[in-house]
Parts: sequence; structure tokens; C-alpha cells
Amino acid sequence: MSDARLVWDTWRRILTNDELVERVLHSKGSDPWEDTGLTAEEIAILADYAGTPAATDTNIGMYRSGLVRNALAALSLVPLTRRLLYLSGLDVETVAADFVQSAGYRDDGPNFWRIAGGFAAHLAKRPEFATRLKQDVLALDTATVALAQRLGESAPAVWPESAALIFSAARPRAGGESDRFVASRAAVVATSNFDLTPWLEDPLDFDADQELEPSTKYWLICFPAADAAHEYAELSDRAARTFNLLPAPKTAAELSSALDGLPAVEVFEVIDSLVELGVVVCDGGV
Repeated sequence: MSDARLVWDTWRRILTNDELVERVLHSKGSDPWEDTGLTAEEIAILADYAGTPAATDTNIGMYRSGLVRNALAALSLVPLTRRLLYLSGLDVETVAADFVQSAGYRDDGPNFWRIAGGFAAHLAKRPEFATRLKQDVLALDTATVALAQRLGESAPAVWPESAALIFSAARPRAGGESDRFVASRAAVVATSNFDLTPWLEDPLDFDADQELEPSTKYWLICFPAADAAHEYAELSDRAARTFNLLPAPKTAAELSSALDGLPAVEVFEVIDSLVELGVVVCDGGV
């Protein structure tokens, strides 16, 4: 390992370790590096940084404040969670700093989806967000983040927006017994214990004190195109069950059996509604 690489790695270690920061900025005693488990070369580098505590403190502060800014910016991807945080009465920068510290001061760079997911998970553990309604919202956004990350690793061959246009152009569609249907990888279904419709319709400006109707709801979360923001659609229990049965292609007969013997004509009605949204396609074309 080159000297430059060792300096860089040691500096990164300082940035992510509160105990080392304390020792570097406020070193005292005959051996401030005792029990650090560091090599002599690493301790020499620490001593150099300790020799300019003001500059070192400034650089550490800039790095960590940058992580806080990134964390708050990442919440723009999950506006429901962002709105809950900003209406919570908490100091949002302090909460973001707590999250950054809990994540070990990890720098995820431009991977804002990963940051947003971690931030939502952090909020879900805080008592201020422990109500069932707030947990529903955080779970919905967590599902959105997981979907976005999955699509970042592998995009579908046909996005829902294009699939819906193909379906519209091909109407009327024949529902043959041999047709096999599969769910789009660009969509997922999440469940809530409340009717979140008013909040989903206005995620940037909803009233967090508004009382929502307790009701089991099924929400389709979908990225209609590669460059589009996610959208929501409410599904019936039957449509949600059908979608969740289609990670792999199935015929209407196979779906009928899995749906407690639902008649084929009704199976095709449900499939048709999902195909119209572009989130289910025929012949595995996703």
C-alpha cells in the first residue's frame, strides 16, 4: 500500500469514527493513541492531523454536514416521509445528523435512493413516528425505495407506460386459455391500514393531523417509465392478490386455482384491469 493510500484510508477512518475524532481533536495524556489498534504508521498520520486541530475540525465538519445535506435532499424522492418529518416539530437537521451518525457516516455519494431508504428506516425506529398511520407511510415509502433500487440493478424490457400503450392499440384483446401472464418488475403492491388517498394525492402538502379512515387498502406503486417518478393506484383485494401471484408467468387456469376457484371470466376481468395499467403483460414480455 502506498503512503498516499494509507493517508487516505486513515483519514476516511477518522471521518467515520467519533472516538478517533475526539482523540485527534483533543489528544491529551502521554499516549492518546493507546488501545486504538492502529499501526505505528497510522498513528503517525493521526498525530499529524492532531497537530492542526482547527483545520482538521473544519474538514471533518464539512464532510459530515455534507452527509446531512445529502440525507435531507434524498427525502425529496419520498415526499410522504419528508412531509411527516418536517411536520413532526423536530429539528430536521438534528434528526438527519442522528441518522448520518447511526449509518456510520457512510458516504453513499449520488445513490440517493439508498440514503432515502436508510433515512426512512431510521425514522421508523423513532418514537415520534410510532403510530400505526405513520408506520404505514414509512412502509409505503420503503417499498418504493426497494422497487427503485431493484430497477436500478435491472430494468424491465418493457416499462408499464409502453405496455399500456401496446395494450390500448391491440384492443380488443383475446384471452386464450394458453396465454400466460406475468407482473411487471417496475411495480409492487403495498398494504396500508388506513385510506391514504388524501395524502397520496397531495404528498407535498397534506395535513398530517388529518384523521384518515381506518381501512385495509392495497396500493400499486409503479415507475411508468425509466425517467418517470413513481405513481400510485389503488387496487382491489382481488387485483392485489392476482398481481402478487405473478412474479412468474401463469395461465388464467393457474390463477383461478390460486384464487380459490375464481371463474375464468372473472380472472380475465382482473387480468385485463392490470394489463390496462401496464403492470401485467402477456407472454412474459417484461
